[in-house]
Amino acid sequence: MPRLELPAGRPAYTYVVKGKYWRFRYKGDNFALPGKPGEPKFEDKYDEFVALVVKPVTLASRPGRGTFDWVMAKFFADAEFRALATRTQSNYHAFGKHVSKYLGDCMMGITTVEMLGEVRNAMTLGYADVLRRFVSRLYVFASDRGYVLAGLNPARCLRSIKRKSKKGHEPWSIEEINLMLKHAEGAIRTLIIIALCTGQRPGDVERMEWSQILDDMVRVRQQKTGELMTIPAHPLLRAELARLRSEGPVEGVIVRKESGGPIGDNGFGYRLKKLVRSIPNMPWRTPHGSRYATAGLLRDAGCDVDQICSIIGHRTYEMAVKYFSRRKLAIEAMGRLVMHGALHVPSSPKILAVAARATPREAGAPSCGSPATAPVCRYVEPVVPAVSTCEAVLI
Repeated sequence: MPRLELPAGRPAYTYVVKGKYWRFRYKGDNFALPGKPGEPKFEDKYDEFVALVVKPVTLASRPGRGTFDWVMAKFFADAEFRALATRTQSNYHAFGKHVSKYLGDCMMGITTVEMLGEVRNAMTLGYADVLRRFVSRLYVFASDRGYVLAGLNPARCLRSIKRKSKKGHEPWSIEEINLMLKHAEGAIRTLIIIALCTGQRPGDVERMEWSQILDDMVRVRQQKTGELMTIPAHPLLRAELARLRSEGPVEGVIVRKESGGPIGDNGFGYRLKKLVRSIPNMPWRTPHGSRYATAGLLRDAGCDVDQICSIIGHRTYEMAVKYFSRRKLAIEAMGRLVMHGALHVPSSPKILAVAARATPREAGAPSCGSPATAPVCRYVEPVVPAVSTCEAVLI
């Protein structure tokens, strides 16, 4: 049989079976077509199939000047953005996708507070406030570059959303530290020791490299603040680093996976979570609590405010003092209740000893801060070993 001569303008997505039957084929779809090209019934069915299965191609358009998409493109290409920490850049790109979804083609100069509020209402609570801060930063950038009127920033008119955290960063107690060190092995033990002996943030602990260990000093460039810290290495930390060196050549990051790669972001939190769950009756604790614990250990060892802040920072010291003061007051309050005797419960000698110190002083009695009462006044635990708490825990 002679081969059918197909017309030069054969319709797209069509082919011929047995020389005379026309069919429509697009990806996984395959349909029969009546007649042949040029006939009305063929053309009608062909148009129907094209509309049914072939998705129209959307031509990408360049964002208009002054829109959120246009300003974000300028912001992400600016040196100000490139100077930010890698993690901050990643977060801003993620926030930018949400902004582009709801406000991408909107002009920043005429966007109202009500519009921003509606967009925030469409977000989860976890994203709502960080989105407000990101949009506010975009307006500051646009104002500085002249893309919008100077000082225009409707995002500032939105109040910040404050949520009560279900799980705060409670400082680790002495008993909890001892339990962790008793049960911890491998990477999590090294992470705990570095965190307690340097007082640094979990992210800085996870990314700490061997090049930062210089003789008996640890140098840390804090990612959050950019501040360079030089911290003397505690004997416990020196011993842990010596153990790691004895296991083979060391380079790059200090703490690694069993496979040899870096533990990555939140590697400390993931491993601490597993460790806490493996210890019976261990309360929930976070890696950031180690900074507060270090602040408490330094204060209990007799360090003044300037000495503590030189290692962990000013705000962390304030938060640690708040937590430890609350614990101390709770112990003293319970001691007074026991001494009051209203519940008629056999008294604990340990609580009675604390209660005796918590009762009002008589004339001539030693004041708070004297050697007789310093352990109770300076730390939450009523019984403190003869050596400093820092040495008792970390040696």
